[in-house]
Amino acid sequence: MPPASLRIPRIEPDMVGIITTLDGQPIDAGEIAGTTVPQHDNFQNAQAFLEGGGRRGLQEQVLLSGTWNLNPWFTQVEQVPMVEIPIGHVGVVISFVGAAHEDVSGVSFKHGDLVNTGHKGVWVTPLYPGKHPLNTRIMKVELVPTTNIVLNWATRTEAHHYDAKLSSITVRSRDGFAFNLDVSQIIHVGALDAPKVISRVGSMQNLVDHVLQPIVGNYFRNSAQDYTVLDFLGARSHRQTEAAGHIRAAIGASAV
Repeated sequence: MPPASLRIPRIEPDMVGIITTLDGQPIDAGEIAGTTVPQHDNFQNAQAFLEGGGRRGLQEQVLLSGTWNLNPWFTQVEQVPMVEIPIGHVGVVISFVGAAHEDVSGVSFKHGDLVNTGHKGVWVTPLYPGKHPLNTRIMKVELVPTTNIVLNWATRTEAHHYDAKLSSITVRSRDGFAFNLDVSQIIHVGALDAPKVISRVGSMQNLVDHVLQPIVGNYFRNSAQDYTVLDFLGARSHRQTEAAGHIRAAIGASAV
């Protein structure tokens, strides 16, 4: 063992220590980490950990900042940054460990499922702005912006780049003329709705690519067929109001 491994581990501020134990019972089949064991003084009492049924390998419990008297022949420590949720966003936790999966989304939510905090699956309660000491080896966090987002079906792209793959919509009027439409759409995801979005489509980028893009594109292609070019472009405000109602209804139908 190199001399550096014999030093007392120190977890730096804004970091968490991910623990791997080198002794104990094997991890249960189907799990990827050992469950939290009480009363072993943060892995500093190896014997208490083993007597409490501790498992060998990756652990759910993490160490926070400070100095810890750990046995280097019993534990290995990896330091990772805390999960930071910036202002204007929430974090949706997808946990790969925890209590048994129990869906709490309700019967009206048909395209995914949500679980309470501490269970395996997508947590129904999001993380709010700040730093959170999470074990990123057993869970991941999807950021969801809660501010208004502008999406452009045009040559320009917003700073968030969610609309990088969007382009002008080519439509054909009733009188047979094909022309391009530049469309802008503002969307907003509420903090408490963010877990539903992630459970439904996996990420904000998927929401844009697999939900909004076909809904908006199909609406304008279908509606343009009912009007001449001059009628379609001349009643812009009416088209905008009509499109907003159609898109809102279509997204609502696909989200429940």
